[in-house]
Amino acid sequence: MRQRGSLVICLLVILSCQTSHVGSVWTQHKEQRSIFLQNVADTFLMYEFLSGGLEIGKNSTVTLKDEELSSLRPAKAFLSIMEMKVQKTPSAIKRRLADLPGTGETLEMDTFEQLLLASVYVAHRAQRSIPQSQQVWGHVFCQLVAALTHDLSQQVVKC
Repeated sequence: MRQRGSLVICLLVILSCQTSHVGSVWTQHKEQRSIFLQNVADTFLMYEFLSGGLEIGKNSTVTLKDEELSSLRPAKAFLSIMEMKVQKTPSAIKRRLADLPGTGETLEMDTFEQLLLASVYVAHRAQRSIPQSQQVWGHVFCQLVAALTHDLSQQVVKC
């Protein structure tokens, strides 16, 4: 439990830094709302969603455990992005990672957010998987973190 909480906090600190540095660019897509993180306040709201807990159904449907939070309008946008934009199988995630731009190019904001949310989804799935599946999910998680780290710092992380 502590390890998962630490992961969520680390990911959200990264998001908060990313949001504050490119805030004016992030608001370009406000009309579409395909990007949840429009400003720093959304980072804290996402933290509340994630710290409240996620439920992943057998058909990979993601819901929030906290009923009060799930009734909020932003929660519906968050869950819509999780449902429609985030890949949920190791093979789909690997294909998405293979399609990322070459070295030196910065990820688009929606791509960054989708990869970040995919890493949360993968960590959740790995924790609840049988040991044989945990290795697959763990490798996919490492690849996601490597892509995010490379985008933020241009450092190469090997899995």
